[in-house]
Amino acid sequence: MTISSFHTHTRLCKHASGNPVDYVRQAAADGCSALGFSDHCPYPDGTWSASRMTVADVPEYFEMVRAAKAEAAKAAAPFPVFGGFECEWYPAYQSWYRDYLLAELGAEFLVYGAHWVSDNGDFWYIAEVDDKRLFRRYIDLSVEGIRTGLYAYIAHPDLFLAGFRHMDAEVTAGCIDIIDAAVGMDMPLEINGLGLQRAKIRGDNGLRSPYPVREFWELAAGRGARIICNADAHRPEDVVKSARDAWAFAAEIGVKPEDTAKALAFS
Repeated sequence: MTISSFHTHTRLCKHASGNPVDYVRQAAADGCSALGFSDHCPYPDGTWSASRMTVADVPEYFEMVRAAKAEAAKAAAPFPVFGGFECEWYPAYQSWYRDYLLAELGAEFLVYGAHWVSDNGDFWYIAEVDDKRLFRRYIDLSVEGIRTGLYAYIAHPDLFLAGFRHMDAEVTAGCIDIIDAAVGMDMPLEINGLGLQRAKIRGDNGLRSPYPVREFWELAAGRGARIICNADAHRPEDVVKSARDAWAFAAEIGVKPEDTAKALAFS
């Protein structure tokens, strides 16, 4: 079985390993139908610089993606490769995403990956937050980001459930807000294979992965969301394996995803 994945990182983000060619070679060996690189985008003011490439790294990133495209084209079973970025959403960067990343650089797609929530000038990693005051702020920001139309799909939309572990009425309502915004934009939601590698935590129904979370995906399927599976690979050995893990999770809970490349109209 071949499989596509459009959530792939590189060493440039400072918390992954390998170059795009390394991922392509592994993907070719593992059976890949299409691969998208979506390393974390840089910011003009250096925001989140500890876990992002810099603006100065962008030419190297695009050169590496070009080399990966060439490598994939000469594989025994050739497959297409695409280059984009994973981005946060903050209104101050709207022009950066639209005019620089998409228009000037020619990124082939942007991914919405909401990792942070701001509070009094500080940013907090949402997977480590359990403050309901910040929860609503994060949900509202996520819905706003979805509705911009800048992004091809939403990465790990249930990431926040790593911190908010109990599906009470408020948390369930937040899940529904994100799902319904995505349905309204016809935007796919991603079951994320990397989350399945994380240490288990205790939720309402016992031990579970911090994400993906069964309850979220059952809600998503029931509300008509488009669902895809990606690896979120930070190591070449995970480039296809983690996407397959995401598909296995979907099958286990009775959810039927779309092939990512087809869902994004890259196939």
